[in-house]
Amino acid sequence: MILVLFTIAALATTITACRFLVWRRALERTLDSNAALVTTPAGIVEYTEVGFGRPVLMLHGTPGGYDQVLGHLRAAGVAGGAARYIVPSRPGYLRTPLDAGRSPEQQAQLFSALLTQLGVDRAVVIGISGGGPSALAFATHYSERCSGLILLAAATKSIGIDGSGLPATLADFLIYLFRKLAIARMQAKSPGDPVISRFAAGVIDSLVPTGRRAVGHANDREQFAHIQELAFGAIGCPTLILHGTNDTDVPIAHAEYAHSRIAGSEFVKFEGADHSMITTEYKELYRIMQKFIDVQSAIASAEVSQHG
Repeated sequence: MILVLFTIAALATTITACRFLVWRRALERTLDSNAALVTTPAGIVEYTEVGFGRPVLMLHGTPGGYDQVLGHLRAAGVAGGAARYIVPSRPGYLRTPLDAGRSPEQQAQLFSALLTQLGVDRAVVIGISGGGPSALAFATHYSERCSGLILLAAATKSIGIDGSGLPATLADFLIYLFRKLAIARMQAKSPGDPVISRFAAGVIDSLVPTGRRAVGHANDREQFAHIQELAFGAIGCPTLILHGTNDTDVPIAHAEYAHSRIAGSEFVKFEGADHSMITTEYKELYRIMQKFIDVQSAIASAEVSQHG
């Protein structure tokens, strides 16, 4: 009897392991096919873009990669909307090498070079969570190219980031094992909206393979622990700050800090929302952001016409 149970357990483990490997390989193939590599004067950068119209530079969080944002845009149904979303992988993530930019300032330089390569003069910049420091650096050092800044549950000052310390393959396997449970828990926050499951699946899948994101994750952990006082006074573009009051990953104090230092910034609080508001509150978030993008892009276009 014991031998039979052992055989069944071994067989079940083997089947699970095989399914895990198939799942991870499929994700890796998709990662390489959905983005391109561009060589700029500032370094190599991986990026993808979706949609048409007003340019928007959207910077992913920690950990992540371009796929984190791409999955979110697709789930929200805005990938083909009235904006051209340009989505890079920040240095150290996926195929963007770390030497393309370790600090937020260096990453801002890389993204400015990417926009130049793509023929984009100005863009609205969105910093999500760990993408906040790079977005702030862009608005500070490349103000002439930033038609507007959106800080979405964004880190704006020194913050600690945990690392799992697990071997990459083991971390990937654990994510696979608990993937369905995590999706179900996220869906339970908005049981009436089946789209939430697609959001949750995209977020979870953008963690894998962890080995191709580990360098960027470690760099963020080092950089964010020592963020110096940013030159908020140099940010002259219109700024929209969106944050949940119950966010424990990036406390709302980060949003309050930025709002108190960026002149004329607009601060919208989502009462009771945590860091997952990027998913659970997507309808209201994209409504507010699209309105901001439309207004600021129209102003930027008018200024170009006036001086042209």
